[in-house]
Amino acid sequence: FRNLLYQDASYFDNPAHAPGKLITRLASDAPNIKAVVDARMLQVIYALSAIVACIVIAFIYCWQVAILGTSLILLLAFVMIGLAYKISIMNIEQIKNDEAGRIAIEIIENVKTIQLLTRCDMFFDHYETASKQQKRSELKKGMIEAINYSITQSFMYFMMCFTYAVGIRVIYQGDKSSDDTFKGIIAMMLGAVAVMNSAQYFPEFVKAKTAAGMLFNIIYRKPRTGDLMEGDRPEIRGNILFENVKFSYPQRPLQPIMKGLQWTALRG
Repeated sequence: FRNLLYQDASYFDNPAHAPGKLITRLASDAPNIKAVVDARMLQVIYALSAIVACIVIAFIYCWQVAILGTSLILLLAFVMIGLAYKISIMNIEQIKNDEAGRIAIEIIENVKTIQLLTRCDMFFDHYETASKQQKRSELKKGMIEAINYSITQSFMYFMMCFTYAVGIRVIYQGDKSSDDTFKGIIAMMLGAVAVMNSAQYFPEFVKAKTAAGMLFNIIYRKPRTGDLMEGDRPEIRGNILFENVKFSYPQRPLQPIMKGLQWTALRG
């Protein structure tokens, strides 16, 4: 918010930075990030630690089972990264086209005028149309998140099926004892349980990643007019003269705001 206060006029003149959209970002991005910096983050750290420990144990007792289980975990990781990338793109598009929040804020700010003009129904229709568009986008994301949830929550059963298949063959061929083989299988199954416990927070983390990117874009954006806190601050004494000043906003260069402005302020 501090950085927004120092932005140049052209920043707010851009339709993508309308007051309603900026307020929506401030109101939603920070809570989305905060949602994962709690016990959910701790749960994911626990799960990653458990997966690494289980893979090490499996390699110690039965490397054949460990290689297969690690391959399945890596395959699942690639699938989750692909789904996360897809959802991130959809989140960014949804944020750019978030008209419902902007319309709601601007309607409430001007509600007295809207009521006096008896245009409540028209503005409600505008808001309803924007909300339906956002709903369709959420439904598309919901389908992807459902696919991810179904894969991760059934992952343990896939792991059980493949590791037992390999483990039985290892025992049959006499490469490893049944005791070591079962220790490797159980270790990989516990790793799969860790994946199941942490994957349920997948939507929150993807949403937080997108929100953090948008928030830090605002935080790190430098105004075109330069840093207000840098440079010299000379003490000016004298008359001030504006002579033939011309000005127009960057988004509307053909609509001048000032044209041939002449103005003088005498000292004192």
